[in-house]
Amino acid sequence: MRPDRPVRARGLAVAILLLCCSFPATAELPPSASPFLWQVTGDKTTHYLLGSVHLLPKTAGQLPAGIRQAFEAADTLVFESDIARLSDRDSTAAMLDSARAPQGLKSEIDADTLARVRARMVDLKMPSALCESYRPWFCALSLELFTYQRAGFRGEFGLDRQLYEIARRTPRTIAWFEDPSAHLNLFTAMPAPLSRQFLDAALSERNPKADEPVEMYRAWRDNDIERMTAVIAELKREFPAVHDHLLAARNRAWLPELKRRLAAPQRQLFVVGAAHWLGPDGLIAGLEAAGYKVRPYLVIDPAQQAHAATGVLLASH
Repeated sequence: MRPDRPVRARGLAVAILLLCCSFPATAELPPSASPFLWQVTGDKTTHYLLGSVHLLPKTAGQLPAGIRQAFEAADTLVFESDIARLSDRDSTAAMLDSARAPQGLKSEIDADTLARVRARMVDLKMPSALCESYRPWFCALSLELFTYQRAGFRGEFGLDRQLYEIARRTPRTIAWFEDPSAHLNLFTAMPAPLSRQFLDAALSERNPKADEPVEMYRAWRDNDIERMTAVIAELKREFPAVHDHLLAARNRAWLPELKRRLAAPQRQLFVVGAAHWLGPDGLIAGLEAAGYKVRPYLVIDPAQQAHAATGVLLASH
């Protein structure tokens, strides 16, 4: 890891992108052929573990070769939750209803935090209505989402959404770790103290960079696992309750099901936010503690592949 690149914690990037990273501009690195992709041998076959990015720009381009190969080899894709139900009208309406603060945001946070929120909204040229009427956790999500959407990043271009839509058009099984109601409850049932910490995490960087979304995407694209691990550690140190709620506790809940699925004969591609795999609380550490050997995915030479590439594109249309 390069020591001249300071780590800065971004709590809400974990929630939205599950990458939680922000990097100063550096020289361009060649994109990785298999970013945040590992393979693990189960009882009967090899499975694939993919660290996803939930928001990406339309210009992200072609799916990296390693991810394409893992997708083509898999019979089943396992996501965090049911992506279709999470984005339907009923789920969106329920989330917005739970997010509304009867007395407004100002009734749920102190004056200093409210002043910081309003200053950040001015910096972002963000409509005040996206925060003032809502609970702290929703304001926190709105601050982060507005930053990324303004830079052209959208959920429909995210890696997990793209793979989900492709899988629906192919003879593959789709599964998930969390029921959609449990996934939404991460936010809608968030206790008030944690909701305030969540907002504090969103405000933790004093001078957010306009080009942060692009730098975040490059970090994923370039497979910068060391940096990612360091930033997750920083999040845990600065906001331990947020880290546990969004990452560690969910990893503990998912691990038994992940191990159960690794015993299946069908090849599976597990697609969850990149931060879930890394660090001492990550799923890879949990698998290794249970005796599994997890190793980076090595791209197969096209001449050795048993079937032709599908030419899947990542948000290219």
